[in-house]
Amino acid sequence: MKRFILILLTVLIAVSPVYAHSGRTDANGGHRDKNNVSGLGPYHYHCGGYPAHLHINGVCPYDSTISAPSTPSYSDYTYTKPVTPAPDPNRNNIYIMHCAPQMSVGESFKADAVSNNTSADITWSSSDDSVACVDPVTGVVTAKGLGSAIITASNGYKSQSYTVTCKGYISYTDIKAEINGLPIQTYKYGNDIYVSCNDLNSYGFKASFSSDEAGSRVDIDKGDDAVLPKETVSYPDGKIAYEAVPTSIQVICGLNNAKCVNGGGNMFVAFEELSALGEVHYSEPENKYTFTTSEDTILTSEYTQTYYY
Repeated sequence: MKRFILILLTVLIAVSPVYAHSGRTDANGGHRDKNNVSGLGPYHYHCGGYPAHLHINGVCPYDSTISAPSTPSYSDYTYTKPVTPAPDPNRNNIYIMHCAPQMSVGESFKADAVSNNTSADITWSSSDDSVACVDPVTGVVTAKGLGSAIITASNGYKSQSYTVTCKGYISYTDIKAEINGLPIQTYKYGNDIYVSCNDLNSYGFKASFSSDEAGSRVDIDKGDDAVLPKETVSYPDGKIAYEAVPTSIQVICGLNNAKCVNGGGNMFVAFEELSALGEVHYSEPENKYTFTTSEDTILTSEYTQTYYY
C-alpha cells in the first residue's frame, strides 16, 4: 500500500504545472502568491478555471465578451499625399475693356484695362508716338498724326494690345486770319490753324512746288508785290473741308521746315509758321490771327541748305 501511495505522489508531482501552489481564490477569482511561485507577481487570477494569469488594465484575457485590441498593421493606415494646387493660368491675365479703334488727329481718349493680378501695376505704351502717344500710367491716348499704331497694356507678366487708326480732318473754323490787313480763308487741323499754300500766292507770297530724286516740297518765300486776295467763305465751325492724307511732301517756309498737312491733294501750312517771314499775332478778343510783313524781313528764294525728311 505504501508503495502505491509513493508512486501516485510521484505521478502527481510530474504532471503538476511548475507554478502550482496552494491557496483559494477570492471573490475576484484571484489570490495572493506571496512567494511568487507562478512568476506573475504577488497576486494573480484563476478566474474561469484558467491557468494563473494577470488582468491587464482590469481585463481578463480569457473573457470572450471583450475583444482584445488588435495589433495595427500598415494596411490599417492610408497615406494621403498633399495635393499641390495647380497654378491658375488666368492669374496674370490682362484685359482691355474700352478702346478707340479709330481717332481723329488732336483727339484724346482714355483706354481702360483690368488685370487679374491686382497687385501688378498696368503700364501703357505705343508702337508709334508720332501717330498715337499714350500716357504710360493713365492710358490716355492722343492722336498725333495720320496712320496706325499699336497700343499695349502690360502688367509685367502678360500684355494685351489693340490697333488704333488715326485719321485727320481739315475743317472750317470760325477763327479769322488776315495777311497785311486782307482776310484769308482759314482751316483747322488738330489744334492748329492752317491756310492753303496755293492761296498764299494771292497775298504777296510765292508758294512753289518742286520734286526730284530727293523728294517733294513746297517752298514759301517772298513773291510779287501784287496782292490778289481770294474770297473767303463762312461755314459752321467744324464742318469738314478735306480728309487729311499721309504725304511725304514737305513745306519750307523761309528757311524753316513748317508744320503742314495734305488734304484733297492740296498742301496746307500752319498760320503760325509764317512768322519766319514776318510777324504773327493773335488777338483773343477778336479771335483772329494777323500777319504783317516786317520791314527788316529778308525774303529770298535762294537757300543755303535744303530740308527733306
